[in-house]
Amino acid sequence: MALFYIKLKLLFIRCSFKKIWILLKWEYAILCNNHLIKKQPSSIYLILMPLSCFLILGYSPLTYAEQPTEYRMKVAFLYNFAAYTEWPDRHIQNLNLCIYDEDPFGEHLQHIQQKKINNDEIVIQHVKNIGDLTNCQMIFITRSAIGNLDHVINLLNGKPILTVADTPGTASRGIVLNMTVKEGKVTFEANIAKAKKSGLKLSSQLLRFASEIYQ
Repeated sequence: MALFYIKLKLLFIRCSFKKIWILLKWEYAILCNNHLIKKQPSSIYLILMPLSCFLILGYSPLTYAEQPTEYRMKVAFLYNFAAYTEWPDRHIQNLNLCIYDEDPFGEHLQHIQQKKINNDEIVIQHVKNIGDLTNCQMIFITRSAIGNLDHVINLLNGKPILTVADTPGTASRGIVLNMTVKEGKVTFEANIAKAKKSGLKLSSQLLRFASEIYQ
């Protein structure tokens, strides 16, 4: 599972084939996350293996034997959620990713702070006041704030803001993307009806990895 780090690091490579790379790396990360890479290496594994060894060593002091933490993996998913979401008529140069209430990610967020998606720089903000959420383009609603979820959803209703959580049942209540962990694997549910109502377009390349889709 340690190879999951490859995707997060590779996504920061700038090249003329960026879109192709993003798709390739996202699919590879999902394969690693789901333990689909077995003893018989696939062609994609053979292609990326030499580069992956270098990137893992440069990305952190972790070794192959060590396992990424749950929230380290979820940071990579947050980046991909943003990369595969289209916002309507955006003219600002920042993508404000807000962490609402208690931050479960800790130092792992630094790996995507100020990284760019389509020339928009990710700016991480920690928000305690619910009224400040309307200044965000993407919000991670932490488990400590779930008791206030209905209020948050009503406040953001119809606004082009991507909501993300990791609490069971929140996608059916109106969260656009909800991450879950099953048997050690990070998966996610998608509420595309809510996304459309908010003016957001979720890429089909993202949705095909969703464990459940609410229409």
